[in-house]
Amino acid sequence: MSEGGEHAREGRLVDGRYRLDGRLGSGGTGTVWQAFDLLMERQVAVRQPKVPRDPDGEPGRRAVNRVYREARAAARVDHPSAVVIHDVVVDDGLPWVVMELVRGHCLRELLARGPLPDTECARLGLAVLGALRAAHAVGIVHRDVRPANVLVEHDTGRVVLTDFGVDPVRGSEFAAPERRAGRDAGPASDLWSLGALLHAAAVGVAPAGHAGGPEASLAREAPLVPDGPLVPDGPLGPDGPLGPLISRLLHPRPALRPAADHAAAQLAAVAGQVRTGAVRKLAFE
Repeated sequence: MSEGGEHAREGRLVDGRYRLDGRLGSGGTGTVWQAFDLLMERQVAVRQPKVPRDPDGEPGRRAVNRVYREARAAARVDHPSAVVIHDVVVDDGLPWVVMELVRGHCLRELLARGPLPDTECARLGLAVLGALRAAHAVGIVHRDVRPANVLVEHDTGRVVLTDFGVDPVRGSEFAAPERRAGRDAGPASDLWSLGALLHAAAVGVAPAGHAGGPEASLAREAPLVPDGPLVPDGPLGPDGPLGPLISRLLHPRPALRPAADHAAAQLAAVAGQVRTGAVRKLAFE
């Protein structure tokens, strides 16, 4: 696999309109650039896709069509906590996804500082769940809910779920058991991943420098137990405010996981609010 437009560099114009100003990050789904929209005169984020080396071959054409189709579908997800898709353009035969630029940190980086209080975990979970419910309502399954794909905006504390409509990272510790077994994912798979995300937010990460990185260390905490969910003692125990819900979300059988509306009600009770979409800025300072 090779990133489409692998010679992309700062200053390049994508579709004659989006000037690449600098890399924001790279991963299994491609590279995200900070860019400037010359037409609208605003900062945006542009995803440079990762596709097979030969985009004109059959595997390449399928990958290109899938990225284009799924990005256009993801643009229909309308929720304050779902990243806004501005455009999908084809440049040099490859689809590039233009999104809002969220100025903040991903949850994986924030959790390197330690776990979040119960109420902040619940508020974050409400925001992510809201975005997932909006996606499910238009027939989209996220398939890759994990700390690296959850952003928290600096100024507002707004929580934003990204990476709708892209191939999930294989082997992610936050993938539901049925996905790791190679079966189709559905809304219940996203709910399992939400449970793993909440577990990560409540437990925190291993000390800096732990072998395998934050997500690998989190995976050893509990979510991957094959015979059923395992929640540690303390705030995630059976008497903790989040423990029972997380345990049910991590159930190995999709049909036995709670419905999204039930999960939302439980999270709202812990958060002490009904509204969703933001985590207090102070929690991450």
